[in-house]
Amino acid sequence: MRYLLLLVLPLLYFTGCDESASPFDYNKQIVVTGMLESGRTIDTVKLLYTGEVDKLVSPANYAITNAVVKVIGVDVFFEDSLVYDPLNPGRYHSANPLKIILPTKTYRLDIKTQDGKSVSAVTTVPDTFSLVHSSLVNNSVVKYSPLNPVNFFAWTASRFHGTYLPTISSLDLNAPRILKSFMRDTTMDPPPDKIGYRVGLPKEQTFTEVPWFVLNYYGTTRFDVYAVDENYNAFLNQYFAAQGGELKEIRYTIQGGIGVFWARTQAKGGITVKITP
Repeated sequence: MRYLLLLVLPLLYFTGCDESASPFDYNKQIVVTGMLESGRTIDTVKLLYTGEVDKLVSPANYAITNAVVKVIGVDVFFEDSLVYDPLNPGRYHSANPLKIILPTKTYRLDIKTQDGKSVSAVTTVPDTFSLVHSSLVNNSVVKYSPLNPVNFFAWTASRFHGTYLPTISSLDLNAPRILKSFMRDTTMDPPPDKIGYRVGLPKEQTFTEVPWFVLNYYGTTRFDVYAVDENYNAFLNQYFAAQGGELKEIRYTIQGGIGVFWARTQAKGGITVKITP
């Protein structure tokens, strides 16, 4: 489940104006999209240049290649030089399966581009935690009904996090849709494969209620909770607050560029159920 809730990030590729610029000025910047996940190797750090708003933007045309990209431990012995993926424009990743990201540790991203620009960012990985209660029973079969009460989930507290992101995912490749009259759209649309539910829970809140309408497909469905760091939490809060405004209002935690470099930890004990009509 790579890149939770990054639907907002592609919009960054189109922004290149600072607050003093006119709507027609173009200030090329480096866009960083990278995530560290506790217990895993580094899957993706993506580097692109911003594109002009009035031109068609293709990631392949704006990908940053031949950069030196490293992730270095600040309070832990760690250094990983990421390699470029020629099949995925702008993507750098770890090629060393032994370079595992640890919870509660702080890591620095260092980037040097071929034209001499330097970009850096720092994130601290949230601590481990566990799902401890659910009104759904793991590996059970559940009959769908929008008249049923909401489903309740609770988890232990993490540390070094900005918020929790409960998520619901369909594990079926071709999950059939619920009735058209319920979804208010057409069955021609492809089924969603993931939902990020309720962005921006209070930092101290360790529970949530999920109404049935969120489970908008049948089949094998998974509920997980992620603790995400302050970087991603701040970005999401600023982005949604700026809706109807301009993205230039966002304050990035990237030095020398824009974007998000962040970390997350998945709660132990996710719930998987099969939802039937």
